[in-house]
Amino acid sequence: MLDIATPRLTDAEWQDVQSALIAVADCGCNGARGAASLRSRIGRSPATAVRSIGDSPVLRPDLVSIRDFLCETGRSHRLAERHVPALSAQGFNRAQIEALALLGA
Repeated sequence: MLDIATPRLTDAEWQDVQSALIAVADCGCNGARGAASLRSRIGRSPATAVRSIGDSPVLRPDLVSIRDFLCETGRSHRLAERHVPALSAQGFNRAQIEALALLGA
């Protein structure tokens, strides 16, 4: 279990977190919560975020760092600090990154 307090975010910051989680909801990773449970918590995934080739979902390049962060955080049950710089470069602040970890991993 992650030892992170619920971050204080503005409505717009929460919306960005929710959008990111929705976008990677169908990208499942080994060891993390399944896409179905994530989707039930945050809503449906937009068709433009993920497309399938055969049985494998292919993410837009801008969503790969989010997926990698969530997968590693879910497997380790610790915030995947090595992915934080990539998420920061995408515009997420530390509180949003912690919210991603709490809700998505």
